[in-house]
This record gives sequence, structure tokens and C-alpha cells, in this order.
Amino acid sequence: MTDPNDDREDMKKQPCSPENSILEGDLELAVLQKTLDALKVMETPVGFYVIVILKWAEGKEWYLTTRRARNIPKIFKDLSRLNDHLRETYPTESFELFRNQELPPVRNEQSKKKH
Repeated sequence: MTDPNDDREDMKKQPCSPENSILEGDLELAVLQKTLDALKVMETPVGFYVIVILKWAEGKEWYLTTRRARNIPKIFKDLSRLNDHLRETYPTESFELFRNQELPPVRNEQSKKKH
């Protein structure tokens, strides 16, 4: 019998931060400049979030965030509406959906502010 967690994507996700997040406007530019490589949609208990892979940043994953909250991914509550939004705003042939994921860890601000 196979373990459904064998191919889980959430192992060792990096904390979301301004250094690895992307805003919707920047993602729209990536589409126009044809530098968008892939989109991953992560299903969590609280909703869905998007990970962006850009052609020029090999191996790096970018969380789609909002300007107000750069330390947490933007959460979408409905997969159907998210799909419509992705199709309209960031047209790609496909995206990957990963079920049973967790939100990325919260960045520890205390360790960042060492004096």
C-alpha cells in the first residue's frame, strides 16, 4: 500500500518574505515578457495559495502575495474562482494542484533583528 504523503510538495517550504514573493502586477509583467515558467496551486485547510516559477530564476519559488502582506501568501477561498482568475490574468496551458498542503512557515522576525 502506498503512502499518500510520499509525494507531498510542502516538505521544507521556505518562509514567505519580500525576498521570495511576487505581486500580481509583477506576475502580469512576467506573462507579457514570457518569463513565467509554471504555476503551482497549493490546497491548504484555509484555502489555496499560488507559487510562481520564473524562467530566469531557476529553482526558486515565488509566493503570490499582496502589497500589504508580503510575509504570507495571498489566500484564495474558492478553487473555481481562482482557476478563472488565473486563466484570465495569467494565461498558461496548465497549473499543478497539490492537495493536503500547509501554509509556508512564518518568518521569525526576532532572528532577523539581531543587534
